Amino acid sequence: MSVFTVVGVVALITSSSVAAQRGRQANPAEKPAVDVVHSVGCVERKDGNPETWWITRAADPRVTQPGVFSVAQVDAAKAVAPGTNTFQLVGVADFLDVDGLLKSGRRREFTTAENANATGELRPGRKVLVKGMFITSGESKRINLLNVVGLADSCN
Repeated sequence: MSVFTVVGVVALITSSSVAAQRGRQANPAEKPAVDVVHSVGCVERKDGNPETWWITRAADPRVTQPGVFSVAQVDAAKAVAPGTNTFQLVGVADFLDVDGLLKSGRRREFTTAENANATGELRPGRKVLVKGMFITSGESKRINLLNVVGLADSCN
């Protein structure tokens, strides 16, 4: 077999593999399986094993783009009036303080206080702007957090 034949076979296999992979990708125009939303509300922690975190008095969730909040979005959120929704927050560990992060799941096994990446934005009683994947099933409504910004230290 010549070098040109080998190169041609490799190119054919590679292009076939790339075409097959593209065929499996979702159409970019299709709606994602879950919406990314943002909402404003009050943080509440409920004791239990495990403890759970909630956003109460929350505004209706609004579909948004993934990524960080802009300054304009944060400023606008400060003026949002309390709502009537309650959502369970999941994926909270990175948004707790260091102690809270280390108590989450098995984080203590691979994270130390010195290298913990915890924002401390989720604190009970605090008004926050959250962004995450909106998960609904039956009566349950959850937001799997992607971003949290504290707006005020109280919800008054």
